[in-house]
Amino acid sequence: MELLKVTETFSSAIRMEFGVDKCAVMHVKRGEVVESVGIQLSDSINLRSLSPTETYKYLGMSEALGINATDMKQSLRERFFGRLKKVFNSLLSGGNKVRAFNGWVMPVLMYSFGILKWTQTELDALDRRVRTLLTAYRMHHPRSSVMRLYIPRKCGGRGILNAKTLHNREVCSLREYFLAADVGMHRDVVAVDQRLTPLSLAKGNWRKPVVLDTNDRKEVWQSKELHGRFYRALHGPDVDQLASVAWLRAGDLFGETEGFVCAIMDEVVLTNNYRRFIVKDGTVDICRACHCPGESIRHIISGCSRLANGEYLHRHNLVARIIHQQLALKHSLVESEVPYYRYVPDPVLDNGHVILYWDRSIITDRTVVANKPDIVVVDRIERRAMIVDITVPHDENLVKAEKDKEIKYIDLAREVVDMWEVDSAIIVPIVVSVNGLIAKSLDQHLRRLSLGDWIKGLIQKAVLLDTARIVRRFLSLKP
Repeated sequence: MELLKVTETFSSAIRMEFGVDKCAVMHVKRGEVVESVGIQLSDSINLRSLSPTETYKYLGMSEALGINATDMKQSLRERFFGRLKKVFNSLLSGGNKVRAFNGWVMPVLMYSFGILKWTQTELDALDRRVRTLLTAYRMHHPRSSVMRLYIPRKCGGRGILNAKTLHNREVCSLREYFLAADVGMHRDVVAVDQRLTPLSLAKGNWRKPVVLDTNDRKEVWQSKELHGRFYRALHGPDVDQLASVAWLRAGDLFGETEGFVCAIMDEVVLTNNYRRFIVKDGTVDICRACHCPGESIRHIISGCSRLANGEYLHRHNLVARIIHQQLALKHSLVESEVPYYRYVPDPVLDNGHVILYWDRSIITDRTVVANKPDIVVVDRIERRAMIVDITVPHDENLVKAEKDKEIKYIDLAREVVDMWEVDSAIIVPIVVSVNGLIAKSLDQHLRRLSLGDWIKGLIQKAVLLDTARIVRRFLSLKP
């Protein structure tokens, strides 16, 4: 009381208002809060008394004699899901929505870990509700890999934080800290914590909660028959893993598109094959386009004969346009850059030093079957020709497709050297899989063309977006 009066006197002397809006008095008698009158600090200042049903907030927690865990949890849930819905309703990209969730939404709960007693069932329910909302906002397919959601984006996952894992890790970390501390106050806290906190510091046979790390989740993801196919392809010996998940790390696709692309990779899209063997609803497994047996997602994105000359060719040409435009810009054959999907290549571009051919047959002295590559660059100054050919195979054929392209144009390269009087003709295959996987050798091929590494991300994005478009259009066909 005396200290309060001194503070009030000092505040008045310096003409500063002594704010008591957030001040109150609690009277405790025999362990219970009792009704009482407030404290008259001065003629003008009165501190009101808290009733037995009221609480005060200390460091973000509403307390009375203790913390009302039930009410506090409900308050945190409401704030957590309120923020989550604001993020999902925003116009942020898929990657930025995940970053907002991790940096703005999840901290609402993280602050309470180690203070409130969250049960494993409650934490599972929170994570399940988050996944339900992800599905409702079309950012996650209900049958897509759950483990992949919580794996970092640099490893091929979606990068979402898991409430249960965060809670268990925080509780274990805090408990280890207090038990290892050799300070009097810490030892006193350990001695009196008889299940007062989630740490249960005085309990000897405390059961350590399960904490799943990234490697544990990867093992589960890999073990799945359908979900694990993309994981195994991503971790192939000839695949550039970081480049293959660059689209996830960039996170500039819409959340709905990102979720749909991941569903395609997980092979859980509702095709006739999926309905026949997974859902088991008696659907006949016949492709609705080419009427061949086996309408799997693999068949749709890279193996349907009816889509080859239309949809697949369009996807292939998008990649070829990117390469052609960048080569034209590099050699000053065009003046300005336009979006790749609006770019229309000229059959021949020539500035006197460099000739750039687009999709033209090369007439040779000897008969050559493969004489129509996608792009040919002839540098008169360096006396060099480069034969560029693009392919977008399935994940499993990534390396094979590259070698096939190199073998395919060997005869044409020899003829070009003889006919055009150049010193060398280099075959440059540009290969990106339908799911965006990139071989380690692509960097070398781009360097041969003197193109920057950044172009890989643009090619990958174009392929993934068009793969998603192909699947959407295909599923709109009547079975």
